[in-house]
Amino acid sequence: FADWLHSPDNPLFARVAVNRLWQWHFGEGLHRESSDFGRQTGRPTHPELLDWLASELVRSGYSLRHIHRLIVTSQAYRLDSSTRRAAGESADPDNRYLWRYPSHRIESQVVRDALLFMSGRLDTARGGPSVPVTDDSSRRRSIYFVHSHNDHNRFLAQFDDAGVQECYRRSESIVPQQSLAMVHSRLAVETASELRTRIDPDGKSPAPAFVARAFRLLLAREPSAEEASACAAELSADSAAARAGLVLALLNHHDFISIR
Repeated sequence: FADWLHSPDNPLFARVAVNRLWQWHFGEGLHRESSDFGRQTGRPTHPELLDWLASELVRSGYSLRHIHRLIVTSQAYRLDSSTRRAAGESADPDNRYLWRYPSHRIESQVVRDALLFMSGRLDTARGGPSVPVTDDSSRRRSIYFVHSHNDHNRFLAQFDDAGVQECYRRSESIVPQQSLAMVHSRLAVETASELRTRIDPDGKSPAPAFVARAFRLLLAREPSAEEASACAAELSADSAAARAGLVLALLNHHDFISIR
């Protein structure tokens, strides 16, 4: 059965596989029904692209790394996520034909791991026992938390943790509790404090330099003139608490918790 499943004579397996990889990177697959490629679920928006990626998967010996690399270096992946281009918005409001990159929030496990990684506290060791969902002091990767229908880590649960029956995609929500978790949770507050020290170890950097370093580290870009001015105004007290507060605000920025 395994030999037949991945045989070049059975293109369905490769099509489904690359469609799910595309969905992983874009939030939506080239065929929206990633769990059903039957005749009742419509056609993919880009059938030739789907077939080409499927053939590349087979040709590469089913190298998922090869397909990941093709997708993230493609022009489609590098498109601007802005919705300001009125022509595309009016002609294709659902962005089915990829006139922009579809911005979407990173997964719950990635949110937590990114906070720990940025502050240098993430435990990247592989293997070992599962972590109880109530252990808020653990620094292990989020994948090691106990996961069941009833047991979820509180922080992960706020950001649409995966359900045990969600094999193909997770449900997505935008609720106030997510912002509250990023502002008030012990994890976020401790991360902001650690990052303040990392950005300015001796506490003597001028406010503009601190703001620029914080933007580069957390958002991978320079602040705009308006952003730099607003941040400098917030740092008028120039205290450790004010700087930690600015870092916390940047951790809540769309550019940190979203793929854009």
